[in-house]
Amino acid sequence: MCTPPTSIPSRKQPNRRQALSLLGAGAAAVAFPGHANSYPSKSIELVVCYGVGGGSDSYYRGLGQILSRQLGQSVVIVNKPGAGSAVGSAYIKNAAPNGYTIGNLTEVMMREQLLGNTQYDPAKDFSYIGVGASVPFGWAVRADSPIKSLNQLVDEGKRSPGKLSYGAAGSPKLPSWAMKLLESQTGASYLGVPYPSSAAIITAAIGGQIDLICDAIGALAGTVSGGRLRMLAVSSEQRLPQWPEVPTARELGVNATTTLPYGLGGPAGMPAAVIARLEDAMRKAVADPEHQQIVDRLNMAQWVRIGKPYDDYMRSQYAAMPAQMRAFGAL
Repeated sequence: MCTPPTSIPSRKQPNRRQALSLLGAGAAAVAFPGHANSYPSKSIELVVCYGVGGGSDSYYRGLGQILSRQLGQSVVIVNKPGAGSAVGSAYIKNAAPNGYTIGNLTEVMMREQLLGNTQYDPAKDFSYIGVGASVPFGWAVRADSPIKSLNQLVDEGKRSPGKLSYGAAGSPKLPSWAMKLLESQTGASYLGVPYPSSAAIITAAIGGQIDLICDAIGALAGTVSGGRLRMLAVSSEQRLPQWPEVPTARELGVNATTTLPYGLGGPAGMPAAVIARLEDAMRKAVADPEHQQIVDRLNMAQWVRIGKPYDDYMRSQYAAMPAQMRAFGAL
């Protein structure tokens, strides 16, 4: 046990190095006053890396409203579409690491980096906060298309490689992970046409500019239910309750089962206390009944990983991705 001093030592003036250290500590305190105790003290920008009107946009707008209540500040949606989410992801990476710019960081931005389309490193440039939902994909054609089934679509893709075109929000080399899975499993080949948003893809399909769509179920649901598009198959493990007549790809002998987690992150270098505050808000948000309502409305599924589990997942996916993309012929 330390013995308390019997007298108070005289205060010495700090030397130059000590003075600079104190100044640095003061600057940090100004940049992040009170850390989690004062964060957030103003509105937060939530970047959606796709255009207005698609499944991603709808989900993050709903999530943003719930996070706003949890954080006690407005969460403002900012759409930054382009280059398969690379434009928005770069915007997040270059933002000040103070917790006031966060956004939807998904596996898509990792694929774009491996394709050489970006100026960020998914392993170093981001803080991964959490994920509350994931979405399967669907293969759909316009209602009057002569293609009636996924098997017919595969046969056409084998008979006339590259003749049928599809739209997806991504790179020309890898517009759709689910489409590449389909091609690699069947030997069929299609022409991928990138678009800036799901809404633009749907418009092109209905207008006949492309032959089919492979996109998130949430983006397709309204148009399919409205009768303008017809769903051929889904990439989920099981049939979806809203379309029990639509088979899964696996049922048809195609191992193209995949879903896309809709995660949240920010730039690297955010203070640990700020990250903890965001993780806590995310944890409470996904437990809110309104979140489940959003997930159901957008035909998604609850898929919760917060903090380290989500960080571990994203890093493991990034490590495995080069081999997968080489198998798809994208690298």
